[in-house]
Amino acid sequence: MDLSGVTVAIVTPFNRDLSVNYDAAKTIMERMLELGYHGIFPASSTGEVTKLSMEERVKLAEVAVSVASNRAVVMVGTGTGDHISTIETLKRYRDVGVDAVVITPPYYIQYDWAALYAFYRKVLEKADTPTILYTIPLAVGYNVPSEVFELLVDEYSVVVGVKDSSGDFKYHLDLLHLVGRKVAVLQGLDMFLVPSLVMGSHGAILGSPNFLGDLPLTMYKLVKGGKLGDALSLHEKLMPLWRFMGGCGLTGKLGGKWPTLYKLAAELALGIDMGPPREPTPPIDDRDRAELERLLRGLGILKD
Repeated sequence: MDLSGVTVAIVTPFNRDLSVNYDAAKTIMERMLELGYHGIFPASSTGEVTKLSMEERVKLAEVAVSVASNRAVVMVGTGTGDHISTIETLKRYRDVGVDAVVITPPYYIQYDWAALYAFYRKVLEKADTPTILYTIPLAVGYNVPSEVFELLVDEYSVVVGVKDSSGDFKYHLDLLHLVGRKVAVLQGLDMFLVPSLVMGSHGAILGSPNFLGDLPLTMYKLVKGGKLGDALSLHEKLMPLWRFMGGCGLTGKLGGKWPTLYKLAAELALGIDMGPPREPTPPIDDRDRAELERLLRGLGILKD
């Protein structure tokens, strides 16, 4: 499976009663594919997966498969605390017909490398859909040792990639060195798109296309086309936005404004009502909204 390119982690719009607005989600997915993105990823961290029921996750996956219609890769993620429920989730997604699954490490308890290795082995022994291993310490509280991923890549042919949302660039280089010649290494943080591509990453799974349009895709094409100076100029232009929004390249814990700021930015850029956030995530206050609007105007995303 070719995972090169940029996959969009789709934001999840809600109705005013906090039910999922599937029609709006379909519209967002369609717009991302019209822009030329290589894949779509519903019910991701950016899509507030932890606040979605299993039925909502499956329905969003069904919408994505229908929209993509074999034009782009559809991947979905798991997020559970044990291998049993993860395997059950994989079965639901397989029945929908997704192209790949992203396996999130178990959360709540910070496990050592042996426990993580055992977890992934039990899952991969049952997996029959191309699988992307995932690390996201900002959400689960710890990082998966790169050597664990190396062992799993060597042992299981179903593994086709590793997604890195660690925010640790040294770790990213370790992954490229250990598994980058065997499977796709994908960057998960917007801020690190250009530097990771320069160092050999195959692509990325990002939330920013929801509101930046084709800019991330343009950056990908510039690097792959050898136009590094132009790519770095775009990267530098976006840095104030990344520093403001958080959760897209900063180490530490995720703040309460993420991914709500992503949803608000998508609403402003796409003109699609995203609805209120599901609690306990608070709404964005007027001060942060004004700053977000200022930054998006500076990038030409919003017009005066």
